[in-house]
Amino acid sequence: MKKSAEILGLPVISILEGKELGTVKDLVIDASGGTVTALIVDDEKWYLGAKLLPFGAITGLGEYAITVDSSDNILSVVKSPELEQLLIENVKVIGTKVVTKAGRIQGTVSEIIIDGTGKIAACEISESNGAIASVPAQRIVTFGKSVLIITDEDQPVNITAVTAKTMEKHEIPVVNERLTVQTTPSSSVAVHSGKETDDDSTRKFDEKHRKFLLGKKASRRIETDNGMIIVDQGGEITEEVLQKAKLAGKFVELSMSVQ
Repeated sequence: MKKSAEILGLPVISILEGKELGTVKDLVIDASGGTVTALIVDDEKWYLGAKLLPFGAITGLGEYAITVDSSDNILSVVKSPELEQLLIENVKVIGTKVVTKAGRIQGTVSEIIIDGTGKIAACEISESNGAIASVPAQRIVTFGKSVLIITDEDQPVNITAVTAKTMEKHEIPVVNERLTVQTTPSSSVAVHSGKETDDDSTRKFDEKHRKFLLGKKASRRIETDNGMIIVDQGGEITEEVLQKAKLAGKFVELSMSVQ
């Protein structure tokens, strides 16, 4: 699971080409499914239009970077009409008011928690008293453009898929999607979708990075913030070098400095 703040700003790296393709600027949210369907990637070529990375094309969603197989995974808006429509709808979730079905105002969404498949698994709510509460996905009825509707805690759970346009027109939402949700003893939410878990995704990310970097030569010297050498220019990248880079927070810098 990752908060949106942990994804924004991450570099997007092509495994095949070994280069940075840009950084994550924003999320594209599909209100009808309660998912992050794509990431907006800033490649500093704004004059060519927005670049989009479909969430399903992500190979690894790590702590320091996002990996994709190649630059072909980055799409232009003109080639993605469905994603373009979501950009037009511009649903953010964060900053929306939270109201229960009974009409009680709960606060404002301050953060969203995203699982390895792109599903919004929970929302963090800033309450009027300053406290932060977590609302799991199974309590969310509607992802609206300006309002998030949730069930009252004593009500049965139905997950409703509606569009932001439906919410704006105040139409009665129709239930057309259900998720199987299992609440663990620690009250965390596990959304079963038949896909690999976050842990599996993280392991694959680390393994691909390790295989990609091991045995390559550093194109320049990489040092820690206090000047200690992690690897010299032309030096071979070994397991020890990878470990030092991770501990020093230089893993992305190392990834971008290979011959």
